[in-house]
Amino acid sequence: MKPTPVLYLILFFILYSCQTNNDKKLQKDILGEWIYIKTDDQRKPQTNNNHNIPPPPPPFGSHKEGYAFLENNIAEYKSGYFKMIKTQERENGKTYFLGTETKYKIENDSLKIFDLESKTWKNQKIESILGDTLTTKIDDSIFAKYARTKYKINPDENYDQIILSSSGCYGSCPVLNISIDNNGNIIYFGQHYNTQNGFYKSQITKSQYQKVQTNLKKADIMNLKDNYEGSWTDDETITVTFVKNNKIVKSISDYGRQSPATFVWAYTPIRYLYQQIKLSPIKTEELLFPIWRISFKKGNQICDLTKSESYYLFTEIFKGKETNDTFEHKYYIEFWNDEDRKEIVHTDGRYFKFKNKTIDIGYNFLTVNNFNTKFRLQDKYD
Repeated sequence: MKPTPVLYLILFFILYSCQTNNDKKLQKDILGEWIYIKTDDQRKPQTNNNHNIPPPPPPFGSHKEGYAFLENNIAEYKSGYFKMIKTQERENGKTYFLGTETKYKIENDSLKIFDLESKTWKNQKIESILGDTLTTKIDDSIFAKYARTKYKINPDENYDQIILSSSGCYGSCPVLNISIDNNGNIIYFGQHYNTQNGFYKSQITKSQYQKVQTNLKKADIMNLKDNYEGSWTDDETITVTFVKNNKIVKSISDYGRQSPATFVWAYTPIRYLYQQIKLSPIKTEELLFPIWRISFKKGNQICDLTKSESYYLFTEIFKGKETNDTFEHKYYIEFWNDEDRKEIVHTDGRYFKFKNKTIDIGYNFLTVNNFNTKFRLQDKYD
C-alpha cells in the first residue's frame, strides 16, 4: 500500500512537533551563564606526516569566551563587540565598543547569536546540554564545550568607589582613566587613542553602578592576585582600584589580559563606559601633575602607585580645597611637564603644593592607605 498524502502530512506534523518541543527544551536548559572550556577535535589523524593539522580555534574568537542566555531571547556576549576604525595615521585610529547585550534564538537544534559587529547571525549546532555542560558542534567532528558558571556573591561586599586606568601599548590601545562612585558620579580623563579625550564628568544611576559592581564581584575580587602578567612585551596594563570607607582595599594590575576571564569581562565595559554616557567638560586650570604612575620620594626611598591608584589620588586632589596652611615637606613627587621640564610637588600626604598653590585633601593619603610602609630603596630605573 502506497503512503497517501494524508500520511505524509501526519508524519510532517509529528516531526515538526518533536522538533519544536526539543527546541523549547533547549531554550529552557540553556538559560544561565556559560564559560568556554575547550574545543574537542575528533577528526582522525592524517597519515601524511607532512601536513600537520593545527588545533581548531575556540568558537567565536578569543579564549576569553563566555555567554549569558536570558529570558526573552536576550544574550550577553561577555567579551563584547567592537568596531575598529583603522587609519594610516595611528593616532587617528578609534575603537568603538558596541556593548555586550545581543539577541539569540534556537532553531532546529542550532544556537544562533546575532553578531553586533558584522550584523549577522553566528550559528553553532547544539550537540547536547547535559547538566552543567553545553556542547556545540562547530564543524564535522569539532566540538566546543562550555561549563555553566555559578557565582557566590557576598551581598555585604560593597565598594564606595571603583577606579580603572589603562596604560596603552605599542600601538593604539586606548589610554584612559575613569572613576565611578556608589552615587553614580563619574570623573573621566581620556589621554590618548579614545573616541573622546580630555577631562569630563558624568553620571549613571545607582542601579547601573550596582551592575558594574556585581559583575566585578563575580570575579571574587578579594581572592584575586594583585598582579597578573603575560610573558611578552608591548601589551597594555589595566589596573583597577577598589575603595571602601575612603581607603584603598584592593588594587589589581592585569598585563596582557592574564587575569581570570570573569575579571576581564567585568572591566571591559567599564573602560568603554564613557562612550555610552553624556560627558560634560570639566573646566580647570593647569592640572597638578600628569596622570601616569605617581611615585612618592623621600631621600633615597620611593613608593610607587599603580596608575589607577594615581588617578584616585588625582581625583582626591581635584576635589580638595586650596589653602594657605603650611606643612612639612616630607615627601615629593617629580614629573616632566609638557615642555619637557622637571616639576616637583611637595607633600606630607595630606597637603600637596605645586608652585604657589597648596591643596588640602582633608586626610593623609599615605597613612590611610598604608603607603607609608611600602617605601623601598630607589634603583637605577627609578
